[in-house]
Amino acid sequence: MRLVDRPTNIPRVRRRSLLGQIVLTLLGVQLLFLASFTSVDVPIATKRNMNNFCLQQMHDLASCVPPAYLPRVQAALPVLKQPVDHLSVRRSAYTPLVAVAIFLGYVLGMVIGPISCAIFIAVGLLGPLVGIHAFAGGGGVAYYLEPGFGYLLALIGASWIAGLVTDGKRTSLSQLSAVFAGLTVIHLTGLVYLLGSCLVSYLVDGSRTSLAWQPWVFELARNMTWYPLPYDIITSLVLIALGFPFRWLASALIAPDLVPKPGPQNGIAGASRAGMPRHRVPAGFPTEVVEDFV
Repeated sequence: MRLVDRPTNIPRVRRRSLLGQIVLTLLGVQLLFLASFTSVDVPIATKRNMNNFCLQQMHDLASCVPPAYLPRVQAALPVLKQPVDHLSVRRSAYTPLVAVAIFLGYVLGMVIGPISCAIFIAVGLLGPLVGIHAFAGGGGVAYYLEPGFGYLLALIGASWIAGLVTDGKRTSLSQLSAVFAGLTVIHLTGLVYLLGSCLVSYLVDGSRTSLAWQPWVFELARNMTWYPLPYDIITSLVLIALGFPFRWLASALIAPDLVPKPGPQNGIAGASRAGMPRHRVPAGFPTEVVEDFV
């Protein structure tokens, strides 16, 4: 037995768990499945439409007020005296797939998050061959011909950049940057793919009657980018705000323990031979007992 000076700051390494990484990857794919088949009826985010929607909601709330207090409420809010029968609110179906991809990049990192998205897309393309449908729109091998497939493909890049921006960081600035960087990647890639697929279709068909710059192309771009973008921002921010505990749990599952890094520079050469316990050693002890076996 001999006493060896031990530095107060021993570098430690994480032992990664392959099983933990596989479990988290499958959970990410399952979460994307659920998001793909989750549809919420939301009002289209245009100024006039949102005004009409807010007026309708205010009138619905006012209808719950007892009749004795209704005149006071109308006096405080004169807008409630306006009729709402002529107000029409346009709605669209919103699917939080984009927000979930950014959430996975933030929680699982820039490796497991994109891998989960890639597996989800692969299952969507090949799954219908065995009766598994990952995409709400059907899927199949030929699904890449759909003009909106670029938005699905961009989930991988958005998840990766969200994990990259927040790698080792959990500040509000990094979280906001991850959201807006991920949304930029998804919607720019989706628009480029949309316009590119229309242009390729025109070149292949060779028919000027199906020219790519038709109104339906811009209508599709509006429906897939402009209308859901405000809800993508809100949903992504909410998921990122709620994601830190899940990020900690994911980190603990991937690398469940910390072990001292053996080496002469730490004064613990041959630590594995010396029988050093494989768990985190409290820092601050000036010396430690090491057994030398010859």
